[in-house]
Amino acid sequence: MSFLETSSKLFQQKYAADLGPEQYAHHTGRDRDGNSMSGALLWARAETERMNNARDTGTTNMVDAEIKLAQELQQKVKEYVRWPRGERSQKGVSILDFGPGTVRAFQQKTLPLATELRGKTSRCVLVDRSNEFLGDIERSPPPFDLKIEFIRDDIFSGRRFFSDEETALVVMFGRTFGNLAAAISEAPPVEAVVQALRRISNSAERCWLAISIGSDLRWDVAKAYYEAHPEFQLNVFYRMKAELPVDDNFDPGVFEYEADIRGDDNFMQVIHTAIVNRNLSFRLNGKSIELKDGDRLHLKNSFSFSEDFFRECANLAGLMSVDVLSDDAGSDIHVLEKAT
Repeated sequence: MSFLETSSKLFQQKYAADLGPEQYAHHTGRDRDGNSMSGALLWARAETERMNNARDTGTTNMVDAEIKLAQELQQKVKEYVRWPRGERSQKGVSILDFGPGTVRAFQQKTLPLATELRGKTSRCVLVDRSNEFLGDIERSPPPFDLKIEFIRDDIFSGRRFFSDEETALVVMFGRTFGNLAAAISEAPPVEAVVQALRRISNSAERCWLAISIGSDLRWDVAKAYYEAHPEFQLNVFYRMKAELPVDDNFDPGVFEYEADIRGDDNFMQVIHTAIVNRNLSFRLNGKSIELKDGDRLHLKNSFSFSEDFFRECANLAGLMSVDVLSDDAGSDIHVLEKAT
């Protein structure tokens, strides 16, 4: 779905499940003061501020905490992934990374795993909807002779990436799994989680999975975390102004950000919301759009799950829990094996 189609769906239905990856795009949109509202730049700025704040306060930021978890995963990965015997053991185990993120994330989390499991025919497949992230990794210095494939696709597409003769470790870092599409609900999203896990595990006939999820269910912490950088959450509207066929009435400044939250002891759903602060009428691609003061646009989700809830969903999806790696910053990595 194109950015135009996704934007139209957002205004017409008040929710567009494909909008999330568009937030990371580099674009030429600017605010009224002439400041760049590029998603890529705003994301980098937010990450830098979070790391600096963690350093100044002596706390652990999510990025560094997950890198440590990934290092623990690397040390144990051969215990989890049981190599096939005989000739196939020399082929190695391929890596499939859904949403590899920045160059730093790839180099410090994914690449060490690919090195640990590499063999004569193993591959490293990177899948993301973001051209920016994939492009940055592709332009970075190549790691030895590792075969890397870059695929722009929906990470929850359910697509098969490996033949029946290949063995793979599927990884999803950065709590990317939590961005799965789901309607706003007071009930735990059991069906959405189970279906997402089934689609991910369909990528290979025989595979293991290492999935990072948020496990901190405190509403106040999540709200403060996301509302600290509202400009990143809203940058897509400035991209619309810069790139899409909208008339002069379209004003990105009418949108305000709120991290709306639902949940219980099993899950937390952060509903990233753009609130319209005055009536707005404009035309998009020749079609009339009417937004009312107080309208709420559901931009994307960020889910967190308790360990027990996620394990139960994995079991319903036909996956066996192998291990759970946890840190003190609200992240877990669930290691799962596809039942065959």
